[in-house]
Amino acid sequence: MRFLLLSLFLALFIGACDDDGKAINNAAAINNYSEPVCPASGEVREVAEPELVMTLPASWDENWFASPAVADLDGDGTKEIIAARHSVLYVWNVDGGLRWRAAWSYNASDDQDHGGSRMWASPVIGDFDGDGNLEIAVGSDADSSSGVNVAVYDHEGELLPGWPQHFGGAQEVRSITAADLDQDGTFEIVVNKTSEGPATAVYNLDGTMREGWPQVNHATCDPPEPAEACWDYGGYNQNIGIADFDGDGYPDVISTYDAIGFGIFHGDGSPFPTHESFSDRVVTAVEAYHDPALSLQGWGSGDRSEFTYSPPAMGDIDRDGELEIVLVGDHEHSSSTTNQGVTFWVLNHDMTRPAGWEWPKDTGDPQTCDDMGQNIVSTRPSPALGDLVAYGGLEIVAPGYDGRMHAFTSDGTKLWSYGFGHGGSSYTGASEPLIADLNGDGVPEVLFTTFSSGEPREPDIPAHIIILNNRGELLHKVPLFGRGSMAAPTLDDLDGDGVLELIISLKDTLGSGEGGVQIWTIPSAHSNCLIWPTGRGHYLRDGRLRE
Repeated sequence: MRFLLLSLFLALFIGACDDDGKAINNAAAINNYSEPVCPASGEVREVAEPELVMTLPASWDENWFASPAVADLDGDGTKEIIAARHSVLYVWNVDGGLRWRAAWSYNASDDQDHGGSRMWASPVIGDFDGDGNLEIAVGSDADSSSGVNVAVYDHEGELLPGWPQHFGGAQEVRSITAADLDQDGTFEIVVNKTSEGPATAVYNLDGTMREGWPQVNHATCDPPEPAEACWDYGGYNQNIGIADFDGDGYPDVISTYDAIGFGIFHGDGSPFPTHESFSDRVVTAVEAYHDPALSLQGWGSGDRSEFTYSPPAMGDIDRDGELEIVLVGDHEHSSSTTNQGVTFWVLNHDMTRPAGWEWPKDTGDPQTCDDMGQNIVSTRPSPALGDLVAYGGLEIVAPGYDGRMHAFTSDGTKLWSYGFGHGGSSYTGASEPLIADLNGDGVPEVLFTTFSSGEPREPDIPAHIIILNNRGELLHKVPLFGRGSMAAPTLDDLDGDGVLELIISLKDTLGSGEGGVQIWTIPSAHSNCLIWPTGRGHYLRDGRLRE
């Protein structure tokens, strides 16, 4: 049985930097950054600068936070590119030809050019029904003529029977994933919506609601008084995840909220219990106080975190054989909701805190900007997990509101941070990072995109593809069109030649028949070490690190 540890791990920082793109790294923490953490690919080269290959044809649809996917939808041995851009789900062939497009809530075969709703989150790709072909699940907002916000398509762009569906009121499904929760060979569709609860739902593949859902069901979740009721207010980013937390062979659901808490549920909707040291008896009732004593007590005055924009990520961070939960929450105080930046958390599934993470880790104050411009929002603190250095566990990399990309080791040591934005009259944000070896030496790099405030195709300052080494030092900074990309890009071998392509879904479109999805190549990169190669880790978008 694990107990809450109460000592604070301290780290000394070596190095200096301003917010000009240099890295602050903790050389004292890591003796050898160059030790491989995964197999090499053969010939080792310098990390090559990304090269633009083509922009795919499309109409005016912009992107939000939907990371593109690369998959062989029909099992014919050739991959396709899948992207959700505003109200249109696109599929292209590897040569750039448009294969099909489906307007939100319509079939690809329907004579409908656009829908009325945006798709915020990345499309979820998997063989949900076991027929050998892949399906695509997407979420949208219901505040439109369609009145629906969850849809599942087959590999040809036709809606599966029973879809689309409507969850909640005029609210948005920004969080979607899929998993075989009962291990019967058929996947369920799992979502989290915005606004009032119940915020989390599980659908059967025929579009019916799974028994025990939606959650939170206060009649069964709330602990006895005087404990707080279970938290239940929807998430505003890709706030859903799937992992087998208790090792019983069945996946569990984690859902983070626009509140000072989150929920973990079994497949039947029953909530996970806390460790016996907590006053609150279920995870969904625990308040995320930074002070572990207040969290145990269940009430008090002090710093705490909301998980409004915090996608959960799961991995065996400390290599103890059990999964931990990684969250990057919004730092506030019980007496004020003023944002103080982001805070990195690592938790066990019973809400105890692993060694080194007894207190969560804060970053700097948020950037400020007078005007973001049309449909630009601030950085979303989306974490990526993986071995960056040979240090005994997994590293955590995520962008903060302070205009820096931050990396922590498994024991809570600050590994490095890299400045990508300054704030002021203009704004620079960053996507969720990718972690992969980009030159074949078995040592991973970190890649992400930036985005700028401004009007469509008129950025206040240039946006870029950024590649860092595992020390957080800049290797390449390549300009992107327009306002860049808020969404994580995707690394995959699109054409099967052994060299990785980088697929980017830009915020803006180029126009004149050219859309906003681009294919780039990184000539030095192979598929030997794709640790976190796309948004939410892989194409099921569940936040669970595959090792």
